[in-house]
Order: sequence, then structure tokens, then C-alpha cells
Amino acid sequence: MATPPSLCDAQNLARDCGLDIAKLQALLAEIEFLSAKYKIIFYLAATGLFCADDLAEMFNHSQKNLNADFNKNLGSYLKLYLDLDESERVGITSLRRILFKKGYCVINDILTSRYVENSELERSASDKISTESDH
Repeated sequence: MATPPSLCDAQNLARDCGLDIAKLQALLAEIEFLSAKYKIIFYLAATGLFCADDLAEMFNHSQKNLNADFNKNLGSYLKLYLDLDESERVGITSLRRILFKKGYCVINDILTSRYVENSELERSASDKISTESDH
């Protein structure tokens, strides 16, 4: 079983994944009673690197209980503080997308990596076309 990282390590990982830690700390400060454990889960979920199964194993929870606890301890409050529609759900898998949409990510690594991949494909295709036209 993997052991959970410290809060500082979870924040550093989130920072490495393009999240604005100062803004996230201010957001979490609104939820005054939030334990360090749920802050760590929040940062890890926000990275988009961990699924509920990974986090459940890390914190010795069942996935079902972790999802329910996340929604109860974090999701409902985040929904209020992020000014989301009543129909939007804030869960472990949707957290990164919602944070990006609300301006808590300084970069979107998914879009950035797709842009790089597309640029490389375009460059490769144009190189191939120019090589073929030389013959």
C-alpha cells in the first residue's frame, strides 16, 4: 500500500501540475474545518494524476467511501465557493477540469501537450510533403 504524501509534498505536486497553490490555499481556507487529510486528497485529486482507486488505497479507504466522503467533506463546499450550477457535481475525477475552468490552473497540461503533439504531427506531415515534392 502506498503511503500518502505530506501536505507540502501534495502541494508541490499540484504546483508541478500547473495549479495556482496560493489561490487554492485561499479557497481551502474558506472551508475552515477541513482536515489535513482532506487537503492532501484535494491537492492530489486536483493534479489529475490519481483516480479514486489510487487515493482510496493511499488513504486506506474503500473507493465508494472515499468518493462519498470527498463529496460530503469537500464537494458540496467547493460547489458553493466556486459558484457552480446546482447540477454540477464536484468529485475526484471532475475536480481538475472544474479548477481549470474557474482559473485555478496556471497552465493546462492536457491542452499544452496536445498542442505540442499536433505541432509535431503538422511539422512531420509538411516535411514529408516537401520531401515528396522534391522527387
